[in-house]
Amino acid sequence: MTIFSQLADEGAVPGARALEQHLRRGIEDGRLAPGERLPPIREAAWKLGCAPGTVARAYRGLVAAGLAHGEVGRGTFIGGGDRKLAFPQARGQARQPDSARDRPLADFSVNGFLMEDAGPLLTRALQQTTAMVAGHSVSLAYRGVEEDGGEREGAIPFLSRWREGLAVDEIVVTAGAQAALSAVFLALQQPGGGIACDALTYPGVIGAAAAIRERLLPLRMDEDGMDPDALDALCRRSSVSCVFLMPAVQNPTGRTMPLRRRELLAEVALRHGVPIVEDQVYGFLEPDRVPGFSHLAPDTTVLVTGLSKCVAPVLRVGYVAAPRPLARKVMAVQNALNLMVSPILTQTAVRVLADPEFEARLARLRRGLVRRADHVAGAFSDLDRMRLAGGLAWLPVGENWTADGFAAEAETAGIRVSPARFFAVEQRAAPQAVRLCLASVPDETTFRTAIAELAALRDARPPMAGLVP
Repeated sequence: MTIFSQLADEGAVPGARALEQHLRRGIEDGRLAPGERLPPIREAAWKLGCAPGTVARAYRGLVAAGLAHGEVGRGTFIGGGDRKLAFPQARGQARQPDSARDRPLADFSVNGFLMEDAGPLLTRALQQTTAMVAGHSVSLAYRGVEEDGGEREGAIPFLSRWREGLAVDEIVVTAGAQAALSAVFLALQQPGGGIACDALTYPGVIGAAAAIRERLLPLRMDEDGMDPDALDALCRRSSVSCVFLMPAVQNPTGRTMPLRRRELLAEVALRHGVPIVEDQVYGFLEPDRVPGFSHLAPDTTVLVTGLSKCVAPVLRVGYVAAPRPLARKVMAVQNALNLMVSPILTQTAVRVLADPEFEARLARLRRGLVRRADHVAGAFSDLDRMRLAGGLAWLPVGENWTADGFAAEAETAGIRVSPARFFAVEQRAAPQAVRLCLASVPDETTFRTAIAELAALRDARPPMAGLVP
């Protein structure tokens, strides 16, 4: 219990505020790492000579500040907090043993496609946009949401992968796919309704729903994705504003939904008059263009995608493609939230999409992920190779570990992964698994070394915690 040693040595019995501040300093200077378990309340109180209620109030203060989270029956852990309004972003530098400090951090926690450098593609596009600004071809003033300089038309070839016959007024340009998702949820929100989604889903869905105070209605999943019978039963008993689906590379499990499952879910949604929100942010990774919901139910499906995955997160441009009545609702919300998206970004997106190198980049990403999927499948024989093609590995941590304990131990070795609770709508139902983003580590040697260490770690036993009398 070294985190309390200084306080105990001082002799004075700390109050709850002093104890909380002491723990905050430990988090800030790295003595307390994400995932680390705080001592049980009674043990800490015995060590410090204070009442258990004093320790409990200090721990609650950390949880309220988002610096810690509690797990029923297991204790209080550093990090996490209430993740409903938070995405698992990169944390402070891990406390690494000497052997790991001299090599690059292997960050598998946030999904970015960094294995292929987008710098040259973005540089050319930005140079072209800069020349347009210098030539007064890009307005520097406010403009209406329906005004553009060809940005919506320029997106049609890209969006036509999933929705055929698009017209300009069926497209809304947003400040990234997350902004598109939030605007769509607001546009479709119904009094007393809720958003049907997978039991394990993208954290941005959890955050967007919490921000607009919309209920999430998690549904059971099987090997092919959301269970159509579960969706049907939900629609019969509850008001459903929309159903959120990721047919290509479901985040976090990496599952790609077969055509028959897509058809069954579309039939259920059509029968109950429930709009479908189709997230195709990973759709560019599907080698064969399996018909999606925008094809199966075009009159009631809202397509959402963006350029953060297929190009880079810095290009915050997203797209919504929907029937005109729905597109106009989304456009109204977009106007209320953002007024406009920067033409400098949207014009850069047009230049990127028109560059022949864009499609070449997508092809290289698909080929690179095939190689990495093969390597991961070799390291973890229990993983389904077909589910790895989209760059996500949903890794059960085995009977020796909890997901948070595994993630914390990996962090000390300089490897960052995301535990299942980030993705579970109902955290009590979170499985003991972690998500790995296979394209987020640029260097191949770093990637392979980290995968080998994760495989060895999963087979090892957790370190024994220190005992107190």
